[in-house]
Amino acid sequence: MTRKVSLLRVLLCVATFGVTQQSHAFGDGARAYQLLPAETQVLSAYGIFLDGNSSLDPGTAAQNAKLSVDALAVQYTRSITIAGQMSGLFVVLPVGRVDGSVTVDRPLRPPINLAGNSSGLGDAQFGAVFGLIGSPALNLREYTGFKPGFAAGLLTRVTAPTGDYSSDRAVNLGANRWAFQFGMPMGFTVGASMLDPSLMTFELTPSVTFFTANNAPYGADTVTQSPIYRIEAHATRNVSQALWFGVDALASYGGETKTDGVANNNAKYSLELGATVGLNLSKRVSVKATYGAVVARNDYGLDGRGFRLVGTLLF
Repeated sequence: MTRKVSLLRVLLCVATFGVTQQSHAFGDGARAYQLLPAETQVLSAYGIFLDGNSSLDPGTAAQNAKLSVDALAVQYTRSITIAGQMSGLFVVLPVGRVDGSVTVDRPLRPPINLAGNSSGLGDAQFGAVFGLIGSPALNLREYTGFKPGFAAGLLTRVTAPTGDYSSDRAVNLGANRWAFQFGMPMGFTVGASMLDPSLMTFELTPSVTFFTANNAPYGADTVTQSPIYRIEAHATRNVSQALWFGVDALASYGGETKTDGVANNNAKYSLELGATVGLNLSKRVSVKATYGAVVARNDYGLDGRGFRLVGTLLF
């Protein structure tokens, strides 16, 4: 293999990389933490289209909500080297619109159906992924000969309350609170190298997300939420150097809320399944499409389905 061909194949292989904004029915997505050469930058744009009971933030799921979300996000990711392992920094800025209704039950009185919409800037995210084992920082020549195996890292993500929000509305794009996620992405890659046209990956990411209080909720003074525990899993396989498919699963539990200090007894459980296809259009440009839907839940868990399309530019 000549160096020119090697470079082309490397670019085709890594063009799918990118930590994407977590959202209902998707999580971070398949191959979100795939190894790539050192000093790589990635610019991604993706559309999110959801129908369910939550806004962009899956922690906002409401029992009697019927919402539709259309959003566009831009993400910048840069790989860095820490202690010889590949790591990455990322920032995500979403914009979009949510509309629909929320039904509020009232003791001894008829329920109220509250309809509305919210549009504009969403809650921005920024964070880092730190490679712990199995993800060495490699130049292009080293990358072409690297035989992958087991890898694990540490994920930290902060979601800031930058999204459109008003305490006078029951339907909001933003969540009006900070969120802090900690996770451990891990996976096992099967192939002669990262450029193997029959490459297979098995990925697992357990995580926990903590929330600050919303001090201006609709119809109350304060709403707090307990942590949400999630586990995300993917299995993928290359069909060719440019095409791959995957199956996705995401389970979550927790997130019980308290309104003005009174427990709502609404811990959320949901299981979502989906499928992903990735296609490299050129040596620097790729697309990835995911469809997912909730297949099991309790009365308070996430519900609905969604589609996400991601376009990625490597430079």
